[in-house]
Amino acid sequence: MIAFLSRFSFTEKALAAAFIASAALLAGAHLFENFGGLVPCILCLDQREAHWTALGVAAAGLIVARVFNAKRGAAAAVGASALVYAVSSGLAFYHTGVEYGFWPGPAICSGGGNIVDINDLAAALGQAADAPSCEDVQWRFFGISMAGYNLLASAGLFALTLLAAISETRQAREKRSGAPASAKKSATR
Repeated sequence: MIAFLSRFSFTEKALAAAFIASAALLAGAHLFENFGGLVPCILCLDQREAHWTALGVAAAGLIVARVFNAKRGAAAAVGASALVYAVSSGLAFYHTGVEYGFWPGPAICSGGGNIVDINDLAAALGQAADAPSCEDVQWRFFGISMAGYNLLASAGLFALTLLAAISETRQAREKRSGAPASAKKSATR
């Protein structure tokens, strides 16, 4: 197994970790919804979109790196993954703050649907809400909600993919200049 992993660059390992982690987070969310009976709120669905995007970007980056042996494409994909995870972290941070009452959630997250016609008001009041309020925490483990765990996972994946992007950029710079960046700094002193 270690020999297999040694064939991959740090960028490819980061893309693979991003792909696996986002796939696992999405699978867990869908299992909680379909088998656990937890209905996602609007912010939960937004956070899933970020992971679907990260999954696609990581898959594309792995294909570009392994099939086409394109280092620049893999570097672009890992950089794009870092941006996606930064957005995912921001969404999860915002959702966690809404859950703890630090700030209000979006108006659409009130737990009810949009009422278009005043004549339908009585009928709408008698129906169940389409989605729960973003303030309602349906599940906690060790006092942390699903949005909190998503924040931790997304922040970790952001750090990993950002480090890979920085590393790939430094390697490309050193390759272009012919000398390591650290050697150039010491030579100029």
